[in-house]
Amino acid sequence: MLNLISKCGIDCGTCPWGPFPRESMSESEFEEFKARAKQVLGFTPIRTACVTCQTPDDQIPKTSKLPSKRCLIRQCVDKSDIENCGYCSRFPCETLKGTADAWKRDVIEAKLGASLSDVDYRRFVEPFEGLRRLTVLRESLNPSEFAEPPKVSAKTKLVTFPKNLILTEVEHFKQVYTLIKKIWNSSFGLQNTDTFAQYHTLEKQRTHVLRFLWIFGTYGKLDGDGSFLVVDPKTYLASRGSEKQLAIWSFLKGVVFKELSSLGVCCERVPLTGVKIADLTTCTGYVRNKGWVMSISFETQIGGLDALWALQSYCKKLDQKFGKKAFQQFCIADMGFLFEF
Repeated sequence: MLNLISKCGIDCGTCPWGPFPRESMSESEFEEFKARAKQVLGFTPIRTACVTCQTPDDQIPKTSKLPSKRCLIRQCVDKSDIENCGYCSRFPCETLKGTADAWKRDVIEAKLGASLSDVDYRRFVEPFEGLRRLTVLRESLNPSEFAEPPKVSAKTKLVTFPKNLILTEVEHFKQVYTLIKKIWNSSFGLQNTDTFAQYHTLEKQRTHVLRFLWIFGTYGKLDGDGSFLVVDPKTYLASRGSEKQLAIWSFLKGVVFKELSSLGVCCERVPLTGVKIADLTTCTGYVRNKGWVMSISFETQIGGLDALWALQSYCKKLDQKFGKKAFQQFCIADMGFLFEF
């Protein structure tokens, strides 16, 4: 059991969230262990240990928070009928890299601004170096042991832009529709999006970007000259819905801002007067709930100020018409109801 490796390469035998390291600890020792894990990793091991992701769904106790049955990697490996990602013919995909290569010694030391002791490294970091562990495993395999993952076919859910829409601003709404369509058609730089994990990673990133636009269209306020929509931090963080990653600065900058910028949407997080940029995020990389505003503007090729106005008008009309289901309609660019206005 101590040699058990998770589907993404975590060493279950030494994982701080797993059942084994804590077996020999007293209550006080485990509390010290949790506190040190928090200092090193930024997260505290849960009290009810993970039963490891190699445990079948029907054998996971209802009281267990881990493993997550919704984990994309876990589901993808199960659908491919392999033991872990090391056996996949597409190894390593971006979904795996984002998980199995996120916590490693140099990354943690850079975040802490200090060197890790060998003890802390072995206890809290080495267990999560899944990509390195799976790479070593893969080198020992014969190519005949690699499995091709089952493919997923993408389905576009966009509603067709309504014909004969009689509005003086119809072209501006069409520019917003075109922007949403481009977001749907984008690969976000991801490869292998015909595999389960990568397809659903793409879907999630698309939803995050659309939610970001929705927040500005629904809650944003035009700045002084009307060229930007601005959202304050409390409004922004309270309006994310289930898109929790929108609070992670690296994700915002590396996925949301990057994707929208490529489409002509200028995004910026602006520190308030006297606030240092370094103080805008927590030690674990989350945006703080004060000290900044977020702004977006549209370049002329996607409609400029007129399209920005249309985005805000469209979102507010959706909210008025559909209430809690408004964001779902925004995601599929449903504009047929504009006939009613």
